[in-house]
Formats: sequence, structure tokens, C-alpha cells
Amino acid sequence: MLKKLIVKRGFAIVLLVIMGSSLLLGGCNNKPESYKIVHLAPLTGDASFQGQILVNAAKMAVDEINENGGINGVPIEYVTVDETSSTTTGIEAVRKAIALEPVAVIGPNRSGTILAAEDLWRQAKIPFITDGTNADTTKKGNPYTFRIQIPSTYWIPILAKTAKEHFNVTRPAVLYGNNEYSKGLWDATLPALAEYGLEPVTIQTYNDGDRDFTAQLLQIKNTGADALFLYGYEAELGLILRQRMELGMENMLVFGERGCASPAVEELAGTANIEGLVCSTTFSQGDPDPKRQEFIKKYEEKFEESLSPTHINHYDSIYILADIIGRVGGNREKIREELSKLDYEGVLAHYQADKEGNLVHTIYTQIFKDGKWQLLLTEEYPVER
Repeated sequence: MLKKLIVKRGFAIVLLVIMGSSLLLGGCNNKPESYKIVHLAPLTGDASFQGQILVNAAKMAVDEINENGGINGVPIEYVTVDETSSTTTGIEAVRKAIALEPVAVIGPNRSGTILAAEDLWRQAKIPFITDGTNADTTKKGNPYTFRIQIPSTYWIPILAKTAKEHFNVTRPAVLYGNNEYSKGLWDATLPALAEYGLEPVTIQTYNDGDRDFTAQLLQIKNTGADALFLYGYEAELGLILRQRMELGMENMLVFGERGCASPAVEELAGTANIEGLVCSTTFSQGDPDPKRQEFIKKYEEKFEESLSPTHINHYDSIYILADIIGRVGGNREKIREELSKLDYEGVLAHYQADKEGNLVHTIYTQIFKDGKWQLLLTEEYPVER
């Protein structure tokens, strides 16, 4: 009887050891079902033109990665959250994104939402790859904020340089929207123009949602301005460009920032009314680089629409996160650490993290001429670590 008891006890111990070993081995090889990445984008309201483009770009990258086996065999779970075109509701969208418990978030897109909500993701300790160009949306000590767009302090100087050196502008005017994004661009304008000995002959503003800009444009026309620095969202930009032509101001050059190059602006203004428009962007449709031209072709075939340079860097954002997750897994803190020292060659640009968390370091100016965008200038954004 005693011998049988010893045998049974010995068998139980061996069984427990085997089960324990299996659990340990299983734990070592255990993979998550997916890696969740949330994308905050303005899918409703006046900025929805941008939102759909950046979601298209990101989704294309997700589909490519998942079709090729995911990240080390694990698929990306891609979830979009409507940031809306309002800062107030955008804050609630940030809370919703955080509640989904992703490994990382792409967005918000709008500067106002970033300024209002970034403490939420600091507290949640989730890395956010954001967009806003307003200079105030730099990290300011937030180690979880990484901006995929260059701040306005660099968008405008290359515009001013192009205006002076390519077009010999002498009498610029300025028209900008009363929103955080446009105000950030305006803040960068005076010092940029002064560097080239230029001073605005008039400064005009408008409100988001305005549809008649006749008064401001006539004020600009009466000053004899030879160029207009124009900042705002697509819905207003398209109308301003069309109304400018209706007022006989076709000889006045227009210089704008990335949103001006959106197909939505061309649609609202009419193709003939954007001839000669100059934009600064982080991606130029006129860039002759073969891999960038291949990307444009692939995007336009997939979505059956013209590509906009506005925020398509979200395509590379997905690949940046996939590369990092492939090396460190889904640990948010490790993802944050890798983003803070990023040096990555993407399809659309070369990305290096600077001390403020900016990730994009190439900037262009381009002109819409003879029915297509053509590259003018290329500059590398300075990296300070």
C-alpha cells in the first residue's frame, strides 16, 4: 500500500513539473492576438478633407503589413476614432482613444486638440505620434508626444525664401484664419519675411466657417500687394482662391502651407484658379524619387483619387511603429524610448527624432504649374538632440 502511494505521489510530482515546464515555455512563446494602434483623425467637419486622406494613407500601410504576416506573425488591429474638426469634441475623442488601451496612437491632427489634450496621454503613458504645426505643440517636457509634422517656424521660412529668391516678391500681404493652426503660421511669418527684407503691406484675418472673403481680398488688392501669404483649412482656402480670381487678382502670387496642395482645395477653387499656387509641404507630388512616385501611383490606384501631400506621412508612421514593435514588442514604455531616438528611412522621408520630439526632417516648396505640381526647393530640417 505504501509502495503504491509513493509511486502515485512520484507520478503527480512529475506531472506537475511537466505542466509547469509547459506553462513556462508557453509563456516565453506567447504572442498577443494583435497589436492595437488607434488613429485619431478629423472625419467630420471642415477638416474631414484631411482626415480621410491621412486615414487612407495609414490604412494602406496596415493592409500591406498584415498581408505580409503582420508584425512577427501578429496582425495590427487598426482602429479609427473621429477627432472631429472641433477642439472641444476632439478632447473627448482623445479620451476615447486612450480608453481603447492601444500600444500607441497616431494623432491628433489639429493643433488646438493637441494643446488642450496632451496631458491626458502623458498621464496615460501612451506614446502619441501627432500632427500639429503650431510651435506651441512641441513636447514641452511631455516625453509621450512625437510630432510627425515640422513646426510652423520652419514651414514659413522656406516659403519666404522661395518668394524672394524665385519670384522677387517685394510687397507681400497676409490672410490667415482665427484658429491655432493658422495663428501658429502667422507667428512665424513676420520674422521669416524680415530675414529677406520684406514686410506685410496688410494683415487680414477670417473665421473658420466663413464663406465670403470679398472684404479682405479687396483690402489686399487696394494695397497693390504682389503676393499673398495664405493660411487656413481647405474649406476656406478653396473659396478664397476662387474669389481672388473673381475679383481680378490673378496676377497676385499666393504662398500657402501644406493644406493648399490638397485635392480638396483644387476641387473647391477650380483647377484654373490654383495655377501658380506655391506650397510648402513634407511631401511633393513633383519629387522625382522613384520610390515616392511608386507610392503615389499605388495610392491613387487603391483609392481612385489624386494624392494629397497633407499628412500622408501617416503611412510611414504605421511602418515606424511596426518596426519598433517588431523589435521591442507592445510595451508602451519601450516604444516611447525607441521613438525618442528614432532614425528611420521611410518611403516618404527620412525621420530623426530631435530633442523636442519632431520626427520629420525634409521640407519642400512646390508650384502648381501647367496643371501639375512641380518641385521648387528642398531643405533638411535641422536635428538637435
